[in-house]
Amino acid sequence: MSDSERREIALRLAMERSLREDCLSTIDKRVGRYLEVKRCFPSVIPYTHFSPVSGECVLLYRDGYFFACIALCQAVAEAIVRFLCERHGLPTSSFCNDVGKLYKRRIVSSNCRAALGTVWEGRNDYHHLNTKVETDTKRLHDLAKEKIVSLGKIEEEVFKVDIVKGKLRPRKPKHWK
Repeated sequence: MSDSERREIALRLAMERSLREDCLSTIDKRVGRYLEVKRCFPSVIPYTHFSPVSGECVLLYRDGYFFACIALCQAVAEAIVRFLCERHGLPTSSFCNDVGKLYKRRIVSSNCRAALGTVWEGRNDYHHLNTKVETDTKRLHDLAKEKIVSLGKIEEEVFKVDIVKGKLRPRKPKHWK
C-alpha cells in the first residue's frame, strides 16, 4: 500500500469519526426539529418535479441548515405557484401577481395566500444573500421554522386528499395527474 493510499484511509477514518461525533452530539436537537415540522406536512402529495425538493426542506431544517431551508422553501413555494398557474391555464408573471390571480380566482384561500406571503418574505435577501440577511442562529432557526410550517400549510391546501374506502380522493383533482 502506498503512502497516498494510507493517507486516504486515515483521512476517511478521521472524517467518519468526526461525522459520527457530530451526529451523536446533535441527535436530540435534530429529532426535535424534525418532529416540530414533520406533522405540518401532508402525508401524501402528488409526485411533481418539486415533490422531492419539498422533502429536502424538512431535512435541511432537521439538520440545522437554516439558510438553505429558507431559500429552498421559497423556491418550492415559487414552483407551486407556477404549477398552479399552469394547471389552471393562467399566464405567469411575477410571484406576487400570480398569487393574486390564484386568490382572485379562488384557486387558493386567503390562508394559503398568507402562507405564500410568509414563505416569500425576504426572498431576494436570501436568494441574493443581501447584507440584511439574518445571521443570528436563533432568529434563523425561527425564520426557517416559520417558512417551513407555512410551506406545509400551502401543500396541505393545494394537495389535500381524503381517503375513501382505502383510496385517495384528491379534493382538487386538477392538482393531481
